[in-house]
Amino acid sequence: MSLTRTVYLRLRDEILTCKLAPGLEISEAELAQQFEVSKTPVREALAQLRQEGLVRTFPRRGYQISPITFGDMNELFDLRTILEAGAAELACEQITDDMLVELRELAVVAYEKDETQTIANFIAANRRFHMAIAAASGNSRLVNILARQIDELERFFYIGAQMRDVNSETNTDHLEIVDALARRDRKAARDLMIRHNDLTRQGLFQSLAMSRQAGTISL
Repeated sequence: MSLTRTVYLRLRDEILTCKLAPGLEISEAELAQQFEVSKTPVREALAQLRQEGLVRTFPRRGYQISPITFGDMNELFDLRTILEAGAAELACEQITDDMLVELRELAVVAYEKDETQTIANFIAANRRFHMAIAAASGNSRLVNILARQIDELERFFYIGAQMRDVNSETNTDHLEIVDALARRDRKAARDLMIRHNDLTRQGLFQSLAMSRQAGTISL
């Protein structure tokens, strides 16, 4: 793996998990020292992250971790709901028994609020759950677009999981979705996916609005 790729993956992980907080200003020199590399791979990694919307640049000031806003979250959830509702319908026609077994296993993954690694495992399982349903739709373009939306929402999920326990509601919703897929019930799968996304959005909004993190998130 190239140095640029290594730096990119580490930076991306720290941004998505909010180890590098939204709005934080960073410099090539600081990051090069932290990662013990020259400025060139750092600059190239930051350019890629900028293309993904995770980093912003300012002339003569350096870089900033892109802030997150309630408006961003609303738009991302709107798009995610549209994509996933359609994916759930299509998946009813093509999902296999092996896929259903995997989804049931992913649906019951839990975490501890004060344990960072369990949160990371939970969010990874949640991503795999939703991406597996998208993959079962058989539409590769839908899969690629949804992957980008889920990545952009990941920072919100880390913040939300640290502020409130979403184990029960997530597991319950996911298992109901799996049951609908197993019955090949297109309408139920679509409706349950829409409800799940709406409840997740509402929970995040409420938690963020009442938390200390709200000061770093704008409208």
